Formats: sequence, structure tokens, C-alpha cells
Amino acid sequence: MGVAFRSMVLAALGSLPIPLPAGPVEEPLPLVRLQHLVPEAERTQVLVLGTFHLREVQARFQPAMVESLLQRLEAFRPDVVAVEALPGPHIHELELRSKATPIHEVLLDQFAEASLALGHEAQALLRLDMVQASRALVAQKGVPSEPAALATLTLQHLAAYEWPSALLAWSRIPEGSPARDRIPAALAAKLDAYLARVNEIQAVAIPLARKLGHARIACVDEFEAPEPLEQVMAALAVSRKEAPLLAGTAKAPVHRESQERRDAAVAAGDLLPYLRHLNSPAYAVADVDAQWAVYLRTHLKDGSDRGRLALWENRNLKIAGRIRALSALYPGKRIVVIYGAAHKPFLDAFLGLCSDLRIVQPEAVLKEAR
Repeated sequence: MGVAFRSMVLAALGSLPIPLPAGPVEEPLPLVRLQHLVPEAERTQVLVLGTFHLREVQARFQPAMVESLLQRLEAFRPDVVAVEALPGPHIHELELRSKATPIHEVLLDQFAEASLALGHEAQALLRLDMVQASRALVAQKGVPSEPAALATLTLQHLAAYEWPSALLAWSRIPEGSPARDRIPAALAAKLDAYLARVNEIQAVAIPLARKLGHARIACVDEFEAPEPLEQVMAALAVSRKEAPLLAGTAKAPVHRESQERRDAAVAAGDLLPYLRHLNSPAYAVADVDAQWAVYLRTHLKDGSDRGRLALWENRNLKIAGRIRALSALYPGKRIVVIYGAAHKPFLDAFLGLCSDLRIVQPEAVLKEAR
């Protein structure tokens, strides 16, 4: 590392003194003060699209149900699409830590089993480990047009534990192309099976990224802090008996209405009206009150209710942090984040504090065409 680069990194991390402006400070909140310096037209636009998990309606799902949604998101022209999936480096970290801590092994089994299974196959074929595959991807510029190169790119993304981007590359290889034979038949069959799953990544993010010519899909998911989560959830399981309010959460009017709207949208063959509802301010208020404000009303003696809320906020802060890091690669551009609707109000709130971001509400993008 060069001296100039080292000095720059240390300054960014706060290890070197940075000159402060002279004179009195007019605004005590640093982020608000920074926001004043960024013209609205130059901000990075972030649209968090709250969704439900499409697997809930997989037996009735048809691709046409999201076509009007895709048309509107394509018209927004995001420069990158981010999804609710663990990024490869985090999976690699869990893999390394799983040998030392049981909770990390459990998380790996529950949330990264497929990434590891497919990834290990690709690593063996390429004779690369996860780190080497990630480095190869950094050197990749743009989206290759040749099917053979797309097959290699598919394997590289798998080896780097970035399965959404792997499926994006795989989906670009035409059926019947000889390039598909570059991947062993058993692994190719698994890729086809994963690509056919009813999920918001396969049904929305991948088609959108393909339409826009993107090279990758960004994974920005995170967990609540594992060790405190173990303790808090164990305590909460016992203390729930003291809190009848918690038992009624799933039956709250907002969730009954949501299910009715979802079923109506499925029956009509178009999920767009339901997604407008999930992304409305009224739904956000009602959902936050039903799912999370309840933990501040129960007043459990052991404090596990407040602990549960703290961990939910912790998870969303970390997800917002990943999105913020992603925005460093796209200053002044547009980012679409496709995420579970319960996260949306929290992500909007945390990201809205950032110095040069502008939160775009989906209602402005998903509105009825005139």
C-alpha cells in the first residue's frame, strides 16, 4: 500500500486529524449539515420496493402478474438492483466462523446452504476458492455477449457465493446453446430449477436486471446480531405468556386486509395494485404499529420485548449500511432495493438520514399509467 493511499485510508477512518471549518457551527447535526450541501438534482436516488414473499402464492403465480410492475421499474431506469439475499463475503465469513460458534453454523445451514452447495461445485470446476473467484469478478467489465463467456461468468458468481448474479448470467444463455454444455448437466439442472422458483428475486429482480443490461444483482441482506438474538429469543419464548398482546399480532386488521388484497390481486392476474398498497404510507404506519410498537406496550419484566425490537432495528441498520455502501459505487445514480415490506419503513428512515441520498417512494413510480 502506497504512502499516499495509506494516508487517505487513515484519514477516512478518522486516524488523522481533518481540518474543520472555521467559525460557529450553525447546525449541530452533521448529516443534516451535509445534506444542505447536496443539490436535489445531484442526490443518489434510492427506491425501496416493499414486497411480500411470492412463494406464498407459488401454486397460483404466473409471470404475467408482475409484468406491469416490471414495466414501471424499468421506466425508473435504476443503475443497480439490490435484493434480500446474503452477500458472498458475508456467507464466506459465516463459513469460516461456523467451525467455532454453533449459532453461526445454524445460520449457515438455514440461510446459505444452497449458496455453499452450488458454490463448492463451481469452485471445484474452476479450481478457485471464494476469494479468488471474487477477484476474477472485479476484473470483469460489462456483460459478455458470448454464451461461452456467460457460462464462465455463471460459475464465477456461484464460486463467489453470489447466486442471484449467477442466475442472471445463466438466464442470458439461450436454450439449446452449446455453451450450456460447459457446465455439468447435474449443476445445469440445479440452476434451471433455481431459476424457475417462485421468488421475488427470480420473478422481479432478475428479469428487471436483464431488461436493463445489468452485469450483477447486489445482495444486501443481514442478520440480527446472532449471539444476542439467541438470548433474547429464548427469554421471549418464556415471557410471551405474560404478554397476550403479542399473541394477536398475526391477526391484526392490517394483516387480514393485506391477505385479502393479495388474494384479490392474484385472482385478477396483476400484483401491481397489491404492491401499491404494501408501499403506501398508511400500510407502513399500521404494520409498524402491529408488528413492532407492540413490543413497547408489553413491558415484560425481563426486557426481552425491548430486546427483540432493538435487534430488529439492529438488522435494518446493518441492511441500510450495506445499501449505503452500495451507493458509494453509484453516486448520483438510481438504486432499486427489493425487500420484504416489513423492512421498508425502517430502511427509508435510516437511509433518509444520509447526506446525499434521496428516498424515492414507490407510489411515484408504480402509479397508474395515463
